[in-house]
Amino acid sequence: MNCRDVREMADSFLCEELLTETNHEILRHLDTCPLCRTEIEARRRLRGALRDAFNRAPELQPSVDFRNRLRDQLSEVSLHRARPWAWSGRWLALAAGIVLAVGVAGVVFMKRSAVPAEALAQDAVGDHQNCALKYRLVRAPVPLEEAAQQFDSAYRVLLSAPPDDISTPGGVARVTERHSCAYGAHRFGHVIMEYRGRVVSLLMTADDGMGNAGQDAIPHVIGRPLNGLSVVSVSGTRHAILLVSDLESGELARLSSAVAVPLTRRLEVDAAPAASTLAALLAPVGVASSTDASHGPWLQPQ
Repeated sequence: MNCRDVREMADSFLCEELLTETNHEILRHLDTCPLCRTEIEARRRLRGALRDAFNRAPELQPSVDFRNRLRDQLSEVSLHRARPWAWSGRWLALAAGIVLAVGVAGVVFMKRSAVPAEALAQDAVGDHQNCALKYRLVRAPVPLEEAAQQFDSAYRVLLSAPPDDISTPGGVARVTERHSCAYGAHRFGHVIMEYRGRVVSLLMTADDGMGNAGQDAIPHVIGRPLNGLSVVSVSGTRHAILLVSDLESGELARLSSAVAVPLTRRLEVDAAPAASTLAALLAPVGVASSTDASHGPWLQPQ
């Protein structure tokens, strides 16, 4: 038995599907061929890793119907494995199984990511409607300083950021109210703004699994408009910042780039005081660091 034979039968060998005599021939070959031993061991580790990953995720387990159909197909292929063309069909079946597994895992991952984002967007829309527009919240708003002491110290940033008047490419956004309020399952730091004759809510809350540590903060639209209101989110390492308004979603995303993105970066700077303090100590006197300069005048930590 040569290396080609062993590699063609490697998966059957690992599945214990071969005759005893064939297994002995492969084992004799492996005793004298380090390359084939490495190949077999690599395949064994891969199979074990895939099996363990699926075993740890019950929702990824295949249905009974799928297992029955796959078993029947593999049995049919095994009956013809002596034919050279049958191996190509076997590899195709294996590839199809892997593609299916990856697809299922991807769908589950996207669903897991979409659920908290959609739930957060619904609460953000509800807060905007019942606080910024109609003033009929069940729980009364709380001053930001009080909320910072009780719930989340990051709310303190909203006392001064964004500033009362924000110049954007689309015009000036003017802050009319700052407080903390709660709607549904979320507590928000709430900054109400007027922009181009529309009311816009900037809402900051603890991140719901949407964080993007180590990546650029980029506005993205969550779902479709709900009750005529669009939601744009920017996620940092610990907090999500959302803009809600009846503005068109593209225009709201542009406003988010001018308002929410700088605020997200400000929060990330404040979340790492040790690093910024060390940089300040090492910087020459009278020279601002490049990091601080890039944040703009209202991004400097207080």
